[in-house]
Amino acid sequence: MSIAVFNINDAGIQLTVDSELVRTSPGIAVLNDNSLLTGEQASNNVKLLPRWTNNRFWSQLNTNPLPNSTEQVRHHADIAFAHLEDLWLPVSKGVANVILIVPGYYLNNDLALLLGIARECGMPVKGIVDQSVIAASNLPLRSNVIHLDVHLHSFTLTQISNRGILARKNVNTILETGLSTLLDRWANIIASQFIQTTRFDPMHNADTEQQLFNLLPGWIRNLQDSSTHSFSLKAADTKHSVAISQENLLKACTPLYPQIVQAIRSETSANEPASLLLSHRLQGFPGLKESLKLVANLEVIDLPEEKANDSAATHNAAIIGNGSTVSHVVQLGTGEVAPPPKQETSTTGATHILWRHQATAIGKALSIDADLSAGPRFSNDPAFTLYARNNQIMIECSATDTIKINGAAVDPDRPLKPGDQIELAGDQLTLISVPQDG
Repeated sequence: MSIAVFNINDAGIQLTVDSELVRTSPGIAVLNDNSLLTGEQASNNVKLLPRWTNNRFWSQLNTNPLPNSTEQVRHHADIAFAHLEDLWLPVSKGVANVILIVPGYYLNNDLALLLGIARECGMPVKGIVDQSVIAASNLPLRSNVIHLDVHLHSFTLTQISNRGILARKNVNTILETGLSTLLDRWANIIASQFIQTTRFDPMHNADTEQQLFNLLPGWIRNLQDSSTHSFSLKAADTKHSVAISQENLLKACTPLYPQIVQAIRSETSANEPASLLLSHRLQGFPGLKESLKLVANLEVIDLPEEKANDSAATHNAAIIGNGSTVSHVVQLGTGEVAPPPKQETSTTGATHILWRHQATAIGKALSIDADLSAGPRFSNDPAFTLYARNNQIMIECSATDTIKINGAAVDPDRPLKPGDQIELAGDQLTLISVPQDG
């Protein structure tokens, strides 16, 4: 008999049967008259049928009454049931055991409700395992392991201890912004470029807007290192294409990266190497890998798409146990401790200064006015000046008491690096590195 594994992440629930990927289904619901659409079908209609949509039923799994409830959909648990049942029924014959992989932010109440929904669907759930722990299994990792993942409405960072046993230590939601917001931002950037270049507005028509949102996730995943990327849409019998600059795409996500870097730094030590497991859902994110280089002694490992599901099937005996009760597994005796990494010297320095969504090139020198209300601007009487010296970025300022770097006093002899934060008059500017072609 077969084993089915459901990996619960609302950015895309992965269903595998005997280690074969069957579906990846986003946590989206659309109500079309009296018909509730979920998953892929809902995602393909969310712009065509925008009157009633919901994409928070997995991240806020509860039975609280919805303000726009119907007889069919009273609360989020009803939608989760419909989604899970739609995934389960086509594979139910021949499956004897089901394992649920759950996000670390699910608490006991969430797990109890999820288990009840699964049983109502008729699923023979035999085990529940933590997403980060199972993703880390059977990899040569440092003793300190961190797992970065993205969901529709958040980024999570999970710390795992690896000393022969992989044990989850803590889970933090480090950002309340997730994939849903980023896809909206990228879609608007692409639409604006279409209007500027071709006068074609893909958002003006529901069909082309839906086409844009259908293509976007895969397009982001497959982005290569380049200064420009081509994007095409079909409207009627006409194909429209535009070139989207890497710099434009960065505007959507670079405001998030300093918080991610800071959160990772808080879980690591500069003197001790750590392994960062990067979820496959972050593949293609512009500038993310460059930002992660700012963390010292960090080994970044890209997780394959089906890593967690495959490992759950491999370790099914440990997850299921004796089968009499369903346990929530948050540690596994499958950790492998890797040898110390070779020391490498980073050659990527700061190239831009980021204020909110606006990145400004530093160049040879950049003199910044004290008034940041409209963003960084040149001044003949600057609050501070950033300048390049021997391939390093230095700072010069006349009134050091009004400026802080990373919360500390300015040291004009210390080179600045990507990730450093300059604080001026209650505002913040972050040094970042934007890769260039060649």
